[in-house]
Amino acid sequence: MKRIATMVRRAARRIEGRIRADRRGTAALEFAMVGGLLVLLLLGCVEVGLMMWTGSALQSVAAQTARCTAIGSCANPQQYAVSLAGQWIGASAITTDDVTVSAGTNCHGQTGAFAIVTISESIWSGTFFKPITGGTQSVTACFPTG
Repeated sequence: MKRIATMVRRAARRIEGRIRADRRGTAALEFAMVGGLLVLLLLGCVEVGLMMWTGSALQSVAAQTARCTAIGSCANPQQYAVSLAGQWIGASAITTDDVTVSAGTNCHGQTGAFAIVTISESIWSGTFFKPITGGTQSVTACFPTG
């Protein structure tokens, strides 16, 4: 009986030694442990890039719409902004309800008469991480009138 127990222990040690020496699959196991965080980091970078790109495009749309309003070359500034955003960002990126056009006497610390355009949207904001972004982006642009 003692002899069988000794043989079993020796066999177990040999198998354990072979398992410890076998390194095949360690890279796959390590990647499985780190891969999830890597994918989360990648999606976060994509989200931030989309928000920055959309914000920049919306700022350009707001600036062009404010200029159009100030010089009087567009009859319907909201529709102009929607059309321009559709060309630059994508179809139905914003609606006329997302665009506010007003006149004001103060723009970013400057006084005078200004056409002020504000655009708020949520098409790209929060694509992957809605709780982090809050769901909307808002941009404002002004152009002097007169």
